[in-house]
Amino acid sequence: MNNTYKKLCYRLLGRYIEGSSLENEFSLTLHQAEINIRGSMFLSVLFVSSLLLALAIGGILYILSIELINPISAAFLVFAASSGAVYFQLTSKIQDRRLAIDRHLPFAISHMSILAATGTPPLNLLHLLASSDHGAVSDEIKKIIYSVDILGKDLIAAIIGVARTTPSTHMRSMLIELTRMAHTGGSMESYLHGRLDQLLIIKREMQKELNMSLALFSEMYITFIGTGVIMAVLGVTVGSILMGGKIGPFPASVFFDIFIYFIMPAANVIFFVLLMVMYSPYGEE
Repeated sequence: MNNTYKKLCYRLLGRYIEGSSLENEFSLTLHQAEINIRGSMFLSVLFVSSLLLALAIGGILYILSIELINPISAAFLVFAASSGAVYFQLTSKIQDRRLAIDRHLPFAISHMSILAATGTPPLNLLHLLASSDHGAVSDEIKKIIYSVDILGKDLIAAIIGVARTTPSTHMRSMLIELTRMAHTGGSMESYLHGRLDQLLIIKREMQKELNMSLALFSEMYITFIGTGVIMAVLGVTVGSILMGGKIGPFPASVFFDIFIYFIMPAANVIFFVLLMVMYSPYGEE
């Protein structure tokens, strides 16, 4: 995106958002989504862009005198939809990262426990883990190594910094526990073995719950979507016969087209979004 446009948006709104609780909360969201931009800058660009899009759509409807929807209502809907779509994309990216971390975490912990059993110091252990192929977990550990080796931070501070921004609650608790053991000198090997057993139990329970709920949703889809089409066809046919070819203010053919091309696709989209919202967060406690 053009830097001039970003600066303009920031001048319009950013100074009012700067330092607020909204910016602090959104900055954490952006960190978790691995987007390197200040919260005030992102929010100002988002709000200004959504507002311009809303005004454009509302203006088009007003100029062309399209009576499908009130221009002001259309502008509000476009503003809310565009802002919501961006936020949903952010949360989806965070949830994808959370799933990726939690998927690789048991293997990483198993590797860490083996290294801890050989007496490997914590920093060397993290170096070895970062250079290993543990997917998103290794990526998180690399942030710790970068903070220590390049930025010169203390190991404990670097671990706490990553623990604060990681989207995985399991990894966050593990990192915090590692800092506690670094202070108190607890047995890292014993902790990692216990944590691995706990994670495996949680994953088995989650998989069982996921399978059961997906089976329920598939039955709901077949019942409401599949059967709904058949009942709609029968209803339109019978209704048109009993009502002289009309169903309410619409001819039967128009009503059928509305149902097939608008209502049914909308129902499928709603069902898909519901699945995304309910099951993409899997991996968190």
